[in-house]
Amino acid sequence: MNIENKTALPDYLIDAAATNGDSLHNNNNTSWDEVAAIISGLIGGGRYGLKIRIPHAFVMTFLFGNKLSFRRKLQVIAKLAAEHSINLASFACVYKFLLASLKVLSRLTRQNNDGGSGDGGDASVHHYGIVRQLAKSVMTIIVNGPFSSSPSKLDTTPAGLPQHPYHAFLAGAVGGYIVWGRYSSVNYQLILYLASRILVGCIKLAREKGIRPFSWKRLEFANSYPYGAAVIWGTVMMLFEEYPEVLHPSLRRSMDEIYRFASFGGGSSTSSLNAPAGGAR
Repeated sequence: MNIENKTALPDYLIDAAATNGDSLHNNNNTSWDEVAAIISGLIGGGRYGLKIRIPHAFVMTFLFGNKLSFRRKLQVIAKLAAEHSINLASFACVYKFLLASLKVLSRLTRQNNDGGSGDGGDASVHHYGIVRQLAKSVMTIIVNGPFSSSPSKLDTTPAGLPQHPYHAFLAGAVGGYIVWGRYSSVNYQLILYLASRILVGCIKLAREKGIRPFSWKRLEFANSYPYGAAVIWGTVMMLFEEYPEVLHPSLRRSMDEIYRFASFGGGSSTSSLNAPAGGAR
């Protein structure tokens, strides 16, 4: 495959080519390549989950788990690390599997459309019948996205990568529902983490696209950051003082440690002295 042909690919596939060497020179990705990508995601997710969660759980458990025995602390750390690792590995596996499945469905949809285009006139419509034609249209929309006029004609997508961004969204959404849809402290923490990162990423994207007011020079990061910090800290302190029950328990405990408990003089907790004006909540 001539390297000049890469210019016909979307930017995100060109970037993938840069990080995957000669992946785009080989357009004969087999099912085993996709299986290898799924296994790689499974192993990588599990390994990263252990690496990132064990230190965090160790510090937080020994810092705030004063009432727990040493054995119980180790059990809590192992449980949190295992949950984080298993969930990341499961999501990576589901995500890669769905990407591979969407590639296959996209190829079948394209072949179906190409095969029916040569029958002439409305013959293919009558042949398939209204119900089959409707099902075919629905499947095309599901596989290729609601705003795609025709199936993707890319057959050179490296194994483990989405054929186009819609596939990434669909696979991520399904995987998120299956794996992360069950509430737990670990899952909730990751959802909150991703929400903040997505918000910042969307603002950066809007700025790159020239969308106002995010593209205004006076709203550049260096200029807007102090105001963002002021709004966030002002809001969280107001909630802590007036509506502490709406804050996450871990955040509330941390703020109690700083702003409620007396540090000098052997005094007791200052919670009763600094109780919200509206009374206990």
